[in-house]
Parts: sequence; structure tokens; C-alpha cells
Amino acid sequence: MRLLELSTVAVLSFISMEAISYATHRWVMHGAGMRWHRSHHSGATTGWEKNDLFPLVFSVVGFAMFLLAAITHVDALFWAGGGVAVYGATYLFVHEIYIHRRLPIEVPQNRYLEWLRQSHRIHHLFGGEPFGMLFPIVSRSLRDRAERRDSIRVMRSRL
Repeated sequence: MRLLELSTVAVLSFISMEAISYATHRWVMHGAGMRWHRSHHSGATTGWEKNDLFPLVFSVVGFAMFLLAAITHVDALFWAGGGVAVYGATYLFVHEIYIHRRLPIEVPQNRYLEWLRQSHRIHHLFGGEPFGMLFPIVSRSLRDRAERRDSIRVMRSRL
């Protein structure tokens, strides 16, 4: 395969990971995997939490793609594994470093990252949508509900 085709495989793998991440978050983490994921919704932590087992398990899939590529000499598997790995690194940056500030790394504010932070905050407020990480879909009604909740909290704090 030529470089353009292999690069396309990597990009498509990266994009596909958002759909896989959404489905896993919605139906596994908020389903049978809630035993691990509950630790993430139980408040701010700076140390390890059970939820950290999910990225560990997911990294095995990416590693397996690289291993399989090395064994079979199928270049497309290597590039697909690269797309998966880049998504994992992006997730680490966005979710752990920027949103939850679990690592002491200063990151300047950015409109896109702030949109991701606010969308994820809504997920934590209500425990439902959005389940996606890099392109979270949040309805206007859900954003309004979060704003009303914040307004009520501010009014109560002034009393």
C-alpha cells in the first residue's frame, strides 16, 4: 500500500475510535462495567481509580494490533494500530490532563477544549449523554438544563 492509503487507514482508525469510545462508554461502562466506572463518577480524584483499568484494557487492543502487524507483516494493521494509539494519547490529554486535571500539566485554555470540558461536565451532572469524548453531542435542552442547575446553585450560595 502506498503512503496515502496507509495514512487514510490511520485517520479512519482514529475517527472510528470515537464511535467505539462512545459505544463502550454508553453500553459497557454505564452497563456491566459500572463497577469500575462508578469510581470516576464518585467525585474528583488525583490518584488511581478503578476506572483507570478501562484505558489499560483498551491499550491491550492497540498493542495487539501492532503485534499482529509485526507477525503478519500487514502494513495496514500497523497504521490502524497507530490511529488507535493516537486516539488513546488524545484521550489521555483531553480527559485526564485537560478536563479532570489529574496530571500536573498546565494547558492554556482553548475554545474547543472548553467545549469538551463543558460537555463532559454535563455527562457527570446527569450520568447520561454525552458519552462521546472528542465530538460529544449535547442537545440544547440538556445544555439549558445544566445552565438552570448552575443558576439555582449560584442563587442558593448567595442566601
